[in-house]
Formats: sequence, structure tokens, C-alpha cells
Amino acid sequence: MRTPEETRALFDQWAQTYATDMAHMNGPLTGYETSLATAAALAPVDEGAHILDIGIGTGGFSALLEHQAASITGVDLSNVMLEKCQEQHPSYELHQGTFTHLPVADAGFDNVISSFTFHEVPLDERVRACQEVARVLKGGGWLTLLDIIFASDNAMQDAAEHLGGRWDDSEIYAFVGKLDAALRQARFQQIYWQQTGPYHWAVCAQKPVEV
Repeated sequence: MRTPEETRALFDQWAQTYATDMAHMNGPLTGYETSLATAAALAPVDEGAHILDIGIGTGGFSALLEHQAASITGVDLSNVMLEKCQEQHPSYELHQGTFTHLPVADAGFDNVISSFTFHEVPLDERVRACQEVARVLKGGGWLTLLDIIFASDNAMQDAAEHLGGRWDDSEIYAFVGKLDAALRQARFQQIYWQQTGPYHWAVCAQKPVEV
């Protein structure tokens, strides 16, 4: 797995062509745009919502939901990505940060969204990442997370064999069951899953309303 510094350098370099490249990706990212659209339709976003996008990149996922939003805040590891996003979406409030270090206040958002970012979180920090999302959501708020995720180890092995040289051994992808358990450990409820592409799953999970 890459270090945070290596990941930042990768996305700094990729920022200028990221949106165009992602539209034509193959390998585990096959079906990227369809999965984004499906996850956006799945997200329980109300009119006037305040949305936080973790790993916002150049803003592709948020752009599908901005017509419903009162505000969009984005967090990304790469400052170059954030600069590119700001050029395309001047109204977004953008900050450098990660899943485990979100530079925003407690309980400030109705929705947290994220696409194709969670696999960058180290395995031993994934529960903490879910807890950090819960921290920044309002009670009753929703997480919608889309990523390269597999239903089982067998499903991942089948994908690796099918993709051959297009498979990326450097990534540690999540499994539905383990991520579901991490979300429940962070006290999320009303968790539901949908497969959005050959190698993609989206999950929606609600933070309980505090009594």
C-alpha cells in the first residue's frame, strides 16, 4: 500500500487530466461514470443539504448533487486536486485533509459523500475513518460511500484473474462485510448496499439521531 506522501504525489501529478482519464478508465475502475450516477441517485440528500465530499478530487461526485445542496465542502489529500476543483467549482469550500483527519467542525453536515477514496485508508484506520465521518455528521445525517469493494475474497480473486495485467496489486480494497461491521462499530444504522458496477459497491448509512 502506498504511503500518504506517495498518494499525494500521485494525485498532484494526475490532477490536470484526472476527470478526463476517469471517464475512460478500465481495470477495477471500469464503469466509473455509471457508478457515480447510480450512487448519486441512491444518496438520501434533501433540498438545502450541507454536503461534505471526502476525497473530492476535481468535484465529479459533488457536481451530481449540487442542485440539491445549500453548500458543498470538499476535502482532499492533494492541494493540486483542490486547486483544479476550485477552478471548476468556485462556490465549493475546500480543505486539505483525509478520511481520518477531517478539518471541519462536529455535526456540521447533513450528508457526507465519498467516491473511490476509502481504499486509500490503511486497514488499521478504517474504523477510525468511519468514526470521523460520524463525528462531522448531524444526528440523522447520511453517509454515501462508493468505492472499489468486493462481496468476498473469492469475488476479489475472480476480478483479479479476469483483469489480469489491469489489476492493481498495490491497493487494499474493502469487503462489504468488513466495512459494514466498521460502520456498525461507529454506531451507524439503516445501512444498505447496492452494487453499482462490476467491481463497485455503494453503501448508505445513517448516523443515529441523538436522544
